[in-house]
Amino acid sequence: MVKLGNATAAIKPRGGTKAKVVGGLIAAVIVIIILFNIFNFASTDTNRIGLHYGGGIVEAKKFKSIIPPGSTNKMIGPGDTLYTYPIDQRSYIIGGDGADTDAADEVTVVSKDNVRLGVRVQVYFTLNRDKDVLKSFHERIGLKTEAYTDSGWDEMLKSYFRPQIDRALSAVATDYNWAELYNNESKKSAFQTAAAKEFTRLLPAAVGGDYFCGPGYNGNNDCGELSFTIQKPMPLDKGIIDGLEAKQRAELAKATQEQKNQQVNVELQSVQQQVKLLGAQGYLLKSAIESGKIQFMVIPQNGNVSIPVPTTTQQTPAQQPSR
Repeated sequence: MVKLGNATAAIKPRGGTKAKVVGGLIAAVIVIIILFNIFNFASTDTNRIGLHYGGGIVEAKKFKSIIPPGSTNKMIGPGDTLYTYPIDQRSYIIGGDGADTDAADEVTVVSKDNVRLGVRVQVYFTLNRDKDVLKSFHERIGLKTEAYTDSGWDEMLKSYFRPQIDRALSAVATDYNWAELYNNESKKSAFQTAAAKEFTRLLPAAVGGDYFCGPGYNGNNDCGELSFTIQKPMPLDKGIIDGLEAKQRAELAKATQEQKNQQVNVELQSVQQQVKLLGAQGYLLKSAIESGKIQFMVIPQNGNVSIPVPTTTQQTPAQQPSR
């Protein structure tokens, strides 16, 4: 009996230890779950940069730090928020394949000679990564348009880029006639340069800062200018193009006829010179010989020449018809 009691006493503490271990594990899991609910963990993709803003119960909502691209599980405070923005090259394309607008969309401008033209535009840029500039962009533009989301980013471009593009093109189009923009490459290039300059002036004033850099900006070099290109401006009235092409065909036909007339004049002058040199009969004889209408032979002096004489076939008496 004594041995049995000792054995029972020995087994009982072991069960208590196991229960304590299990209980400790459960408590640890609960603590971890609580910690994960109390604290946030921020991560960013390699092509996005994060802005960490406080938002806890005991602190004001304010900017705290920049979360670099490609960060993983950066712990932030309870109630804090992470906003991320793209840092790779971005574009805003109006019209055509791959456009950010409808494929048929165009910017409408009026030329110097009052012709309405449709213009398709491509703008390439990157977001300025300077901490203060990026913070200002988020608080002035990003929060209002929710540009930290894909749909909000598109809305931001539509709200701020498109109006300034329209204004820039309209402002400089009145310096050119429509035909210059349609088929004169140097004029089109000058128009594009002037429009790009005007757009880069208007955009910072509209958004409130230099929030956008050129496509070659990487965060460590100069910001640079946005890339601004346009396609050939096209008259909205297609009949104008038909009229221009008809005019060009007429001018080409006129130029061709003028070349023919010049050639005839040259040939006439040549004939006049030959008549003057050979006389009228001499020129006619020369022309006849050259055309093959008259054949002649050169006979050597004191030479014998055999000239074939054509013969006619005579009927024999037997071939004569009988009476």
